[in-house]
Amino acid sequence: MRFYKNLAVLTCCLGLALTALAQTNTPKQQQPNDNGIVGDTGEEADQPVSIPVSNQTPAQITDTAWQMLETSATNSKDSKQQMRIDALNALGTLKGIQRAETDLQAAIKDPNVDVRVAAVVASGTMDDENMLPILRQSLDDPAPEVVFAAAVALWKMHDPSGINILYEVLAGERKTKGSFAETGKRQANQDLHSPSTLARIGAQQGAYALLGPFGIGLDAARLMMKSNNGNSARLLTVNLLAQDHSDATRDEFIAALSDKDYIVRAGSARVLGEFHGKEVTDALAGIFGDSKPSVRFMAAASYIRSSQPVPVQPPPSQPEKKTPPHHKKTTAPSGD
Repeated sequence: MRFYKNLAVLTCCLGLALTALAQTNTPKQQQPNDNGIVGDTGEEADQPVSIPVSNQTPAQITDTAWQMLETSATNSKDSKQQMRIDALNALGTLKGIQRAETDLQAAIKDPNVDVRVAAVVASGTMDDENMLPILRQSLDDPAPEVVFAAAVALWKMHDPSGINILYEVLAGERKTKGSFAETGKRQANQDLHSPSTLARIGAQQGAYALLGPFGIGLDAARLMMKSNNGNSARLLTVNLLAQDHSDATRDEFIAALSDKDYIVRAGSARVLGEFHGKEVTDALAGIFGDSKPSVRFMAAASYIRSSQPVPVQPPPSQPEKKTPPHHKKTTAPSGD
């Protein structure tokens, strides 16, 4: 099928974005510490808060979690927008929850470009068909960063609506042969041929759009791409272990909530949303006051997910037993 054959297009786009990112963010040489784990680099500023939940009921803690996420996601006074981006990343993990979908749909229309990109990426992370219409609308956004993020999100959801955008990025300074370039309906398509725009997308937004499923912030996405940073392997390990729902893995993720590296704390908090039980919800509520916004927002979202009723799995269907055909006994003809 043509859709699957075009998978090569996305591969080229990934390479373009990551190449631009590597050229823009040349890593500085760092001395490795004794245990081989990269510590807190300060890329996301500490913002300590006090969120007492020890005396709250589970329902009250859930309300607190929603308030944390929605207050920060809509805080237009946040000049750096990082806290808004962190909150939107966390909302993107709440698949199938209409309240989170509504919050993201509102953020996709925000005046700030970085906020719109974050909302688009988070919507794609949901992998929810309810978000497809708003993502398709984002293909008409005036900002090329948003258009690219929407095209990537749609493609990862197996929706080819934005494939012409990917063709534009792949073509670079060349003109594409498709009708998209001739229609002129999208303002951003001209910018997608600009080398400076492509470099900006790759360096500032590309890795973030591609790494959205990790549920980490924009600065963390940039940080993870540095070749000499141990966070990359550790965070990838978090995502690999997320496939194992054993008690031992759960306990390791709970222990990782106190890791000195905030990216590992945030990643572990995200994965714990897939687990259930008081031990998990208590651990997540216990880091609502983490100094890193990305960690406490992810903990809030995962608390909401973890406290949801455990889905009942239907019993496996039993194979239908086939009755062997009834063979009539035949008698040999007599020799008469």
